Amino acid sequence: MITKNIRITESQEQFLLSNYKNISQGISACIDKARFPDSNIDDVLKTIRAYTKRELKGKFSQEEWSFFADSLNGTISDGLFRCNVEALAYHCQDAEDLDGTATKWGVDIDKLIEKVRALTSAQIETLYWFVEEFWNAEHEARNLEKWATELV
Repeated sequence: MITKNIRITESQEQFLLSNYKNISQGISACIDKARFPDSNIDDVLKTIRAYTKRELKGKFSQEEWSFFADSLNGTISDGLFRCNVEALAYHCQDAEDLDGTATKWGVDIDKLIEKVRALTSAQIETLYWFVEEFWNAEHEARNLEKWATELV
C-alpha cells in the first residue's frame, strides 16, 4: 500500500469518524464501495473467464487444445492482442505453415480457423489464459493429455 494525502471537508471528516473506526479505514471502505476500476478489475475478469470457460467447453477437440498448448507455448500477448480473433486465426495458420503443428496433432487447420473465427473476444482471451495456466503449472504437474481432455 502507498500513503497519500487528501483534502476533505470537516463534514466529510465527521462522517468518516462517526461511521468508521478511523478516517483511513473510512476512506478505504468508501473507495471499495465506489467500485473504482482498480479495486474490482480482477473480480470482473474472473467472472468473465468463468462464463467463457463454460462457453468454450466442447468447442474444441482434445487434439485442437493440444495444438493450442503446443503452438502458443512461450507466446507473450498483451491486452489488445489476446482479445483479437483474427490474430489467433493467423497464428494458427502460421503454426501450421511454419512448423506443421496442426499436422503434428492431427488437426484440420481450416476447420480450426473457422472455429476460432466464430469465437468472441472474451473467449479468445480465456483460451490464451487456459494455455498460460497450463504452461505456468509446475513441470511435474503438467499433463497435456489430461489438461486437453478436461477442456473438451
